[in-house]
Amino acid sequence: MRWRPAVPLLLFVPACGGGGGGGSTPPAALPVRLAAAPLDVGPATTAVDLVVELADATSIAPVLLQVAIELPPALALAPADRLQAIAGVPDLDGETKDGRFVVLCGDARNPAAAPLAKGPLFRLRLVTSTPRQLGVHQIRLRDLRAADSAGTNLAVDPAPALVAVTVR
Repeated sequence: MRWRPAVPLLLFVPACGGGGGGGSTPPAALPVRLAAAPLDVGPATTAVDLVVELADATSIAPVLLQVAIELPPALALAPADRLQAIAGVPDLDGETKDGRFVVLCGDARNPAAAPLAKGPLFRLRLVTSTPRQLGVHQIRLRDLRAADSAGTNLAVDPAPALVAVTVR
């Protein structure tokens, strides 16, 4: 995955502003959070799709997000057709970095980009490792970053989203 020049600006521009001052406190907004349903890999199945969705978002919806996906040893990325957009996502890219699969999702090019819709964003095709490791395993969606159309970092849930995977 090659970073486009706008990506670092959108994802890494520090939020400006200061504290201090009295006045009213703005209403608490939900942080951006991703989720995925638990997976069940039956005995005759070798591939399964992890569907990642935008579960919650602040009052300002993200136009771009990045997440690192950590797989347990029982699962691996499919050799082909591993990443596919579900919603109308203008840009979707992923690459393995430091043992994680890092996904960039959204619009990194347009200053007037449409926000990502709440719900399914993309699917990641996974396969069972050989030899097959039976049991309950866990996928972690971590290091989430999100930005609005102005390039401002949005509040994200700092806890990794955990996805249970049962391999039978």
